[in-house]
This record gives sequence, structure tokens and C-alpha cells, in this order.
Amino acid sequence: MRRADRLLDLIARLKGGKLVVAEQLAEQLEVSVRTVYRDIATLQAQGLPIDGQAGVGYMLRGNVNLPALTLSHDQLDAVSLGLSLVEWIGDDDLAQAAVSARAKIDATWGDQPTPAPSQRHLLARELPHRKAPPFTSSIRRAIRERRIIKLDYAAEDGGRSTRDVRPLGLRAFHAGWLLIAWCNHRGAFRVFRLDRILACELSKQTFPFEADRELAAYFSEQHKSVRRVGGPVPAE
Repeated sequence: MRRADRLLDLIARLKGGKLVVAEQLAEQLEVSVRTVYRDIATLQAQGLPIDGQAGVGYMLRGNVNLPALTLSHDQLDAVSLGLSLVEWIGDDDLAQAAVSARAKIDATWGDQPTPAPSQRHLLARELPHRKAPPFTSSIRRAIRERRIIKLDYAAEDGGRSTRDVRPLGLRAFHAGWLLIAWCNHRGAFRVFRLDRILACELSKQTFPFEADRELAAYFSEQHKSVRRVGGPVPAE
């Protein structure tokens, strides 16, 4: 997380009107307690009315309105709706990130006459969609860190297999989630349904950049497949 984003997050967490100890803030922000002390000192130096002290806790006194985001009403509605969908269908970590992002947007709204985006009831909770399984956060981490993952997978016909794959991307669709990957066993791109993954293990092995095994190459291959046979390659 960038420091600027962390400072905004810290302000939002101090606005509840209750003392919050540095240890709790450090756990929520995933930083050290010393970093929390340093960030609070920075905000106090910028004139924010933060009361408290180390070992006791901190709170933000009075109304503090952050600069409004440079987004139009329609753009904010779109973001709010998208975050609501993520909150509904994402894994636990992703859903919590969506809640935090919505709180940040609301924190910038201040005293404007229109309701904050999260209060406009633009929700996606009625969509028939399978929530991402708990291990989805591990797959997202593997994608970011370019780490090989081992899958225990059940095919549509019931057959089971173990695959070492390079995770490249995730896609949400009406029936659940898909993992786009390069399968080392098959030596080709493969798409796996997350609801058919029986076990998922991150290895310590990372994979290098190879243009013909990257996500851009997958989409290029899919585009050619659509033109040739009239549809993309289905999930296994």
C-alpha cells in the first residue's frame, strides 16, 4: 500500500469517535506500530486534530473532510456499484478491501448535499453468482508474486488430476470464477473453474516472464480461436 493511501486509510479509521490503540491500527494496516506512530505524527504536523498518546490510543477530534475525489457522480456510482459486487462475490480479503475502499470514498464526501456513494443503494446483492472460495486470495497472491501453484482439480467428467500451473489471471462470470493459467503438465494455456479446485497450494518456485506464456498471449490465442471456430476454449 502506498503511504498516501495508508494515511487516508488511517484517517478513516480514526474518525469513529473512539480511542484506537496503535497496535490495533498496525494490525489493520499491516504495518509496524512504529510506522503507525510515525504516520500519526505526520498527520498531526499537517494540522489534523488527532488526540491521544502512545499506550493510550488515538482519535480524530471533530469533522475532518478530505479533498473530494475528482470523479463525476456517474463515475462514483459506477465505482460504488463495482465495489458492492466485489464485496458480494469476492474472497474474504477482497471483500474487506472493497468495504475499506467504499469507506475512503465516503470520507472524501464531506458536507456535500447529495448522499455519499455507499448511501445511494447501488447494490449488486441480487445477482445469482457464486462467491469466490477462500483460497482465491492465495491465487491472487500467486499472480502478483508470479509463483507456481499446485492444483488438485476435478474435471467436468469427474476425473481428478494434479497440475502445476502458472497463474495468470482471474475472471468472474455468472456461475463463479475462472483461473486463466499456463499448465506446465499440458504445455498450453488452460482455464480452470475455481469451484472444481479441490486443493490449491502455493509453491516457493517463481516463474520467469516468457511472452508466449503470458496473459497477453492467451488473449491473442483466444481471439484467433474465436475467429476460427466461433467461440473461446471452454474451462476444463
